[in-house]
Amino acid sequence: MGRGRTPGFAIGCSMNKFFLFLNRLEEYTLALTLLALAVFSTIQVFTRYLFGVSFAWFEELSRFSCVFITFLGASLGFKHSTHFAMTALVNKMPPRVKNGAMAAVFLLSALFFAIVAYYGLLHCHKQLKFGTLSAAMRLPMYIPYLPIPFFSVIMVWRCLIIVGRNVQEMFRFKPGREVES
Repeated sequence: MGRGRTPGFAIGCSMNKFFLFLNRLEEYTLALTLLALAVFSTIQVFTRYLFGVSFAWFEELSRFSCVFITFLGASLGFKHSTHFAMTALVNKMPPRVKNGAMAAVFLLSALFFAIVAYYGLLHCHKQLKFGTLSAAMRLPMYIPYLPIPFFSVIMVWRCLIIVGRNVQEMFRFKPGREVES
């Protein structure tokens, strides 16, 4: 193989590049969507007050964008560990108990988002089956609801990664401690 590289090294590098690309894509998508929403909202306000013209399709697009931004932002919150948490009690626990409690919390979060993904997908399927269209843009209604199950699945995945890290940390051997036999 040369230079001490294992056969899976190239695959590992490719996966890291792929996940780096996905992470950047998520962050840029959120930033650009927020920027576009701010710009179009400003234009909407000016046209409404200066010219007396309002665009009904924009208000609908704004609502759909808010759903998208909310679920994408929540997913990124798990990635960066930036969600609000009340940790006063957990911070006073011994490290292994703390990691176990955190694993349990994120496992429950994963379960919750799995349920949200399931029912979100059912709702999208109903919208697709009935052919419901949005009022102003005439967009099939399953499209604005797709971010709910999609990003919920990503949140499940991220919660399970955090569970894995906490469980791994909980059972990690600490140097300097004697293992009782």
